[in-house]
Amino acid sequence: MSYFDNITTTLLNKNLDGLWLRQQVTMENIANQSTPNYKSKYVDFEHELQNKIALINRNEINKVSEIKNKLNDSRILLGENDDKTSRLDGNNVDVEKENMELAKTQLNYNYTVSELNSYFTRMKMAISGLK
Repeated sequence: MSYFDNITTTLLNKNLDGLWLRQQVTMENIANQSTPNYKSKYVDFEHELQNKIALINRNEINKVSEIKNKLNDSRILLGENDDKTSRLDGNNVDVEKENMELAKTQLNYNYTVSELNSYFTRMKMAISGLK
């Protein structure tokens, strides 16, 4: 068993990957707010991770290596919003919504990094004997 490559770090890393892509896509949406016929894009990775965690909770997967593989196989979905627009140029970017999504994603990203740092701090304390 590796202390640096386990279920916790795998799950946090997948979360960071998804949040990083969501941040990029949201900034791309904001940058294209004036582009005619541009359709906003979205990122979804939480549903697949939740489905994988549900499998684990139902004991359908119980080996650590299988759990890690399932989590690593989680895909990040990148889609395009088909929301209708009231704008004449066909663009459907809602800048307020995108700015809220950007702030929410940044908070989630910072929280996940904090959790990862906390995990490694606890590991360091355990290895060094609480020095």
